[in-house]
Amino acid sequence: MSSVSSSERPTVALVGPVAPYRGGIAHFSNRLSQALAERADVRLVNFSRQYPALLFPGESQFEDTPWALPSQPLRMLDSVNPTSWVRTGRALAAMRADSVVFVHWLPFFVPAYLGVLWAMKRHAKRLGVPVPKVTLFLHNVNPHKRFPMTKPLMQALIGQADRYFTLSEHVTKDLQAVKPGADVYEGFHPLYDHYQPAYDPAEARAYLGLPNERTLLFFGYIRPYKGLDVLLEAMPDIHRKTGARLIVAGEFYNNEDELRGRVKALGLDGADGKPPVVRFFSQYIPNEEVHHYFSAADALVQPYRSATPSGVAQTAFFFGKPMVTTNLGVFAEVVPDGVAGVLVPPEDPQALADGVARFYEIGAERLAEGAAQQAERFSWDALVDKLLPFLTKR
Repeated sequence: MSSVSSSERPTVALVGPVAPYRGGIAHFSNRLSQALAERADVRLVNFSRQYPALLFPGESQFEDTPWALPSQPLRMLDSVNPTSWVRTGRALAAMRADSVVFVHWLPFFVPAYLGVLWAMKRHAKRLGVPVPKVTLFLHNVNPHKRFPMTKPLMQALIGQADRYFTLSEHVTKDLQAVKPGADVYEGFHPLYDHYQPAYDPAEARAYLGLPNERTLLFFGYIRPYKGLDVLLEAMPDIHRKTGARLIVAGEFYNNEDELRGRVKALGLDGADGKPPVVRFFSQYIPNEEVHHYFSAADALVQPYRSATPSGVAQTAFFFGKPMVTTNLGVFAEVVPDGVAGVLVPPEDPQALADGVARFYEIGAERLAEGAAQQAERFSWDALVDKLLPFLTKR
């Protein structure tokens, strides 16, 4: 795609986590800023502190992966320091951007965003410059985990925005339940395409120390809403019916002892001297290593209990991997059943085991072809084609 001339380029400020923060929200913002920069001047306002250490369950909030961002991020927004909220709002007003986009994914950040918005609008008036149009980029409206005062916090934040950007029909409906008639652009989650490409499954399994047999993958942060416990309950039946083994690759955020204990109780840990049916790689997987895990797998299994737009799903499509996943939310929107994967009801180990058996009956190669075809729908250029005019309209 060719860039437009500098005289035509709008200015877009993006407020939210970008590198060096890690995880799917930061990765999406990194790639979105790169795609927008083809047509706009992009200013990045990053967190100086995203989570206080006491509230962060993982080992680190940061990663070493280099990202070529379109501008040097201003690391100035502290989620729990009101002084930084005012300072950030003033900086945004001084940018005189055509549009300011706030990236939302947890109610925890709403007070900080409200403080920034108040300061930005007040300082713009003092400067005698137009108040920038505010777009709220909603990864979700209702969080996966209960959070105190979610409803009033979201009502307050949604009420301060001019327009809204979502990635799925599911999130759009949640938004419209709070604000009927909201001015919303419903886009899609593009591919996470910043990884090294897939390679031969047998070589990848050897690299990871796995037997060269049917292999399933559960990938990403391990949290209760993702349903790993359901998958573990299904694994004895899955292994008996299909011979498939499971890789669990990701950092535990809770319940590690419970889940490991369940693997042992189910006889899936290899204590009998045979290769384990379930193998844990329980750490944050850096970008440079992700391709090993997806290359080794026949399919990604996502037995989520609730589902908003999923970066893991789009990672699977990038690698041409089909999915066995629950038939709710965004998964039902992006995974055609029997074409690019298999859909099953949530919270049902037996149905999940039957779904994996159906996956192998249809054929991993056939479903991989369908996943590769789905991937063609989800380009960053296609998203920005419609998103940028929406962000910058007056």
